Amino acid sequence: MEGGAYGAGKAGGAFDPYTLVRQPHTILRVVSWLFSIVVFGSIVNEGYLNSASEEEEFCIYNRNPNACSYGVTVGVLAFLTCLLYLALDVYFPQISSVKDRKKAVLSDIGVSAWEIRS
Repeated sequence: MEGGAYGAGKAGGAFDPYTLVRQPHTILRVVSWLFSIVVFGSIVNEGYLNSASEEEEFCIYNRNPNACSYGVTVGVLAFLTCLLYLALDVYFPQISSVKDRKKAVLSDIGVSAWEIRS
């Protein structure tokens, strides 16, 4: 068993992209990133319709513009969050401070819990 809190015993090692890509949380982040692009893209491209009888575009979700705005917001926030934590996954092995590693891990857990709750 390797010592160190939050993997601090491994800190300062060389960056290994193969190890990064093989980690389950990294794979799930990439899949989540792709799904966020699908959600955002599908609502932006096909979420608003323009009928011949009406001049303004309307949201296809019960003609409620807030529903489309909510979907776009969720897609964009998911996209940015996935990019942020993918970057943190790349940088995480170089973090040597246990306090900083703890903050990174707890923020990841907190954001994940908030996403599940929503």
